[in-house]
Amino acid sequence: MKLWSKGFEPQKLDYVDFLRGFAIFTIVLMHFVQGYEIPGWLMTASSFGGAGVHIFFLCSGFGLYLSHLRRPLGYKSFLQRRFGKIYFPMAVICLIIASYMALRGRDVLMPLLSNLFLYKMFIPEHETYFGGQMWFVSTIIQFYFAWPLLVRLVQWKYGVYAAVAISLGWATFTNVMGLSEERVWNSFFLQYLWEFCLGMKIAEVYVRNNSHLELPKVRILLPVCIVAMIFTGTMGWLGDPWKQYNDFFSLAAYLSLALIIFSFEISWLNGIMMYTNRFSYEWYLSHLLVFDVVTQVLGYFFGELDMIVEIVICLVLSYTFAIFFQWFINRRFGFRPRPLEDKC
Repeated sequence: MKLWSKGFEPQKLDYVDFLRGFAIFTIVLMHFVQGYEIPGWLMTASSFGGAGVHIFFLCSGFGLYLSHLRRPLGYKSFLQRRFGKIYFPMAVICLIIASYMALRGRDVLMPLLSNLFLYKMFIPEHETYFGGQMWFVSTIIQFYFAWPLLVRLVQWKYGVYAAVAISLGWATFTNVMGLSEERVWNSFFLQYLWEFCLGMKIAEVYVRNNSHLELPKVRILLPVCIVAMIFTGTMGWLGDPWKQYNDFFSLAAYLSLALIIFSFEISWLNGIMMYTNRFSYEWYLSHLLVFDVVTQVLGYFFGELDMIVEIVICLVLSYTFAIFFQWFINRRFGFRPRPLEDKC
């Protein structure tokens, strides 16, 4: 399908960079806050930050398909190009975490092998052995394996509708089979297929129009955010099976809120979030390791500190570590800064 017009180049979409930076910030903050004993209502509220993962899948579909429309790659070339960018940072951080855990007397050999050779996605106890965030790597790799099928699906007239139906069907299957709490099942790529394909369709619309994607006005975003927030909160409160069908409202609420914040044009905030996007994946991989090390060190030297103080220290140090971690990966493996359409 030839959509890319001669001379057309994608414009830098600041809000896409903002969304990814904002998403990783709320995810990291959620993980830090939930590491403490906090009131139940605050625990529930902080869980909303985890909805940022839906932004990752949406933006991944957008960026990968934008790249595909510009310069289609064969399946082998696609896997080679994508695997390096997501695999090597994961492998390095797993080796670091395994070394740290081994020093503390943990048995890490089999979990490490399952991460390095990617079969952890089939073993529940290994999927999050090196951190609850590691499931995302398995899911995005599953999307890579399915890439040719995804392209065909999105090119079909009713492809996005079919993706929604497949995701709903998968959620129903895991519920009926009693597998909704198993990470290898509830995070299988079919669960998030609809939002990944939606991102791909948005990329197609963007290229067809050869124009900047216009943001909805706040007067549209605000009621969408409120209604979606009510639904996502209610379905989460009701629990199974309703929460398994909550992704649509969760994405709508989170995306609307993030775009509202972006539309306020707070230059320093938008700038920080867009800068954070540059190493969002590295921060995602490494933040729980830094959190554990820092809290252990602080506890040893200073005893029990105020929660806010610890969280601020962990945020600053994990943020700094992610910057240097990305620098190391780029220098060691020769990766170049990624343009808009080439982000995972």
